[in-house]
Amino acid sequence: MHYQGNQPGPSSRGGGRLRGLRGGRRYIPYSGRHIRPRGAKLSSYHSTEECNQSSSDDSTQPPSPPPCVVPTHAPEPIQEPQPNTAGEPAPTGEQSAADVPMETEGTQEQRRRTRGPSRCIFFDKLRKNGKVQLKINDGETAPCCEHAAMFTTRVSWIVKQYCDMSYKRWSDVPPAIKEELIDRVRSDFVLDWDRENHRLTVTKALRKRFNSFHHDLHKIYESYGSHAEALANGTSLVDPIVWVKLCEKWGSDAFKKISAQNRENRKKQAINHTSGRKSFVRLLEQKRNENGNLVDFYKETRWSKKKNAFVTDATENTYKEMQCRLDGLGPEQRSDEAAATVFREVLGHRPGYARGLGEMVIPESSRQRDKVQMQQYMSEAEKHKKDAEQYKKDAEQYKKDAEAYKSQLDEMRTEMRELREHQLQNDKVMQSFFRAFPSFTESVRQTQCNDSPGP
Repeated sequence: MHYQGNQPGPSSRGGGRLRGLRGGRRYIPYSGRHIRPRGAKLSSYHSTEECNQSSSDDSTQPPSPPPCVVPTHAPEPIQEPQPNTAGEPAPTGEQSAADVPMETEGTQEQRRRTRGPSRCIFFDKLRKNGKVQLKINDGETAPCCEHAAMFTTRVSWIVKQYCDMSYKRWSDVPPAIKEELIDRVRSDFVLDWDRENHRLTVTKALRKRFNSFHHDLHKIYESYGSHAEALANGTSLVDPIVWVKLCEKWGSDAFKKISAQNRENRKKQAINHTSGRKSFVRLLEQKRNENGNLVDFYKETRWSKKKNAFVTDATENTYKEMQCRLDGLGPEQRSDEAAATVFREVLGHRPGYARGLGEMVIPESSRQRDKVQMQQYMSEAEKHKKDAEQYKKDAEQYKKDAEAYKSQLDEMRTEMRELREHQLQNDKVMQSFFRAFPSFTESVRQTQCNDSPGP
C-alpha cells in the first residue's frame, strides 16, 4: 500500500508519519552516526520490533544512505513505547534522545584517531618502476639522498612484519633470519653488495630499527599501570606469545636495574645535538654542497634556534676552542682539511667511533691509521733512498767535472806562466834596444808629443 501524507495514495516515496522509514527500518540521520560505534543499535532510532528481528550480521552494517528527496518540512519524531515497569510516565522525544547510550570518556579517548602504522604508499609507487636508487658516500654507512627517510621507513616495516621480536637483542637473532631480512632490503633498493659500506648500511639499519621497535614496545608496556595489566591487555603489534616473553624480560629485576643505570647515564650527557630525526650524513652532504667545514657543521648541529644559543655550556666551550685554533692559523692555511684536523684534535679519539659525526660515519681505526702511517713512512724512506742515490750520482758527476775543471785550470795556469815569461823577454829586448839607440828614443818621444792633442 502506498501513502501520501497521512492518507494512502499513489506515491511510492512515503510521507507524513512514515517518512524516514526505508524498507521497514528507520533512517538514522548523519548527525547521529558519529556518536556511536559502527554496529551499535540506538533505541531512539529503531523500534523494539526492528531490534528483535534484525540479525547479528545486520548490526555490523553501516546505516542506509539518506533519501534522495529532501522533505519540505521536518517530520515529527515517532514516539515509540518504552517498557514502564515502575509506573512512570512515558518519556518524551527529548527524553528519548537524551537516553541514547553515549561512549564514556575513556572509550572516546581510546577511539581517538591517531597516525596509524606506515603502509609505505609512496614507496610502493616508486617500487613499481624498479628498485629505489640510493646514494651512499664512501666512508659512510647511511644514505644521504632524498630517499633516506623512505629507506628507514621501509626497513622499519620489514622488521615489524618479518622479524621475531622475542629476542632480547639484535645479536641474538639467528643468522638465517638476518639473511632473510637483508635479502628483503636488497630486493627493494639498488645496492652495490661488493662494497663494505653498502653492506654495513643495511645491517646497521636493521639493527637500529630492531632496537627502535623494541623501544616502542617497551613504552607500550610502561603505559600500563602494572605488569599484570600489561600481560592482560597486550598489543596488536606483536603476537601474544612474543608479548609475554617481552613482558617477562621487562618485568625482571635485572632489566629494571640496567634500565635505571642507563637512565642515570643519559642524564650525565653534556653534549647534545639539535638535528632531530635528520641523520648527520645528510647534514654533512648539505654542508659539502654549501662549501662548509666540520667546525661549521658542529655549530649547526649543536645550536638551539629556540634559545638562540648552544644547547649546553660544554658544547659552547668546545666550539670556542675549535674556533680559537682556526683563528691561530694563517689565512692561506684555513682550509677544509685544517678544519677537519682541528675538529678531530679538539673532540679527541675514540676507538671504533667518529666523535662528533655519529655512528653512520666510518671512523679510522688505530690499526688502520698505524698501517697508513707506516706506509707513508715507508714511501718517504724509499723516496729518501732514491734521492740519496741520485745525490751520490750527482756528486760523482760533480767530482768528475771538478777534476776536468782542475785540469783545465792547470792548463790555463801553464799558458799564463808561459805568456808572462814571453812578455818579460820582450820587455828585456825592448829595454836593451832603447839603451843601444838613444837618438831613436828621443825622436819617438818627439813624435808622440806632436801627435798628442793640444790643451
